[in-house]
Amino acid sequence: MKAGILSDSHDHRAAVAAALALFRAEGVAIILHLGDVCAPSVLSGYRESGIPLVAVFGNNDDDRNGLQDATGGAFRQGPRIETVGGRRILMAHTYDELQPELGERGRFDLVLFGHTHRPLTMHVGRALVLNPGESCGLLRGKHTCAIVDLEAMEPRIVELPVPEAAPSPRDGRHPGAPRGM
Repeated sequence: MKAGILSDSHDHRAAVAAALALFRAEGVAIILHLGDVCAPSVLSGYRESGIPLVAVFGNNDDDRNGLQDATGGAFRQGPRIETVGGRRILMAHTYDELQPELGERGRFDLVLFGHTHRPLTMHVGRALVLNPGESCGLLRGKHTCAIVDLEAMEPRIVELPVPEAAPSPRDGRHPGAPRGM
């Protein structure tokens, strides 16, 4: 069973669509979003894809009711604990949100966070700790997501082929550019 993981979309519709296309092609069984989608419309097509979406809110997700409406209630405030494919997963937007749950060693198989916009994979004890980076590509210039084989616990950070969108003429920033990290 594979899980598709993305974070920090910041209104980048083309990147989110590219991630969904990749997840479909890879046959992922579940999509985990670690927050900062921003506009609910960015997730267009996810609910209809038939792939379950499990998500946490990020610090830039101001329209929480809209995100819930667009996804059929897929979002929760982190930290969020789920069991998927027999694996215990802890997920939140920021690493700091995970701290209260990390005290018991060996409790989780997969620990996920976003917010930093930097991809990361490492092991702490038996847990795989992963940050998929930024699907928006705004800070690092690379649109990334991750796929984890939950049986083998093997992660892959994947760069998405996304054409760059023009900055907003109003303020010279990309739509959905992050506010404060």
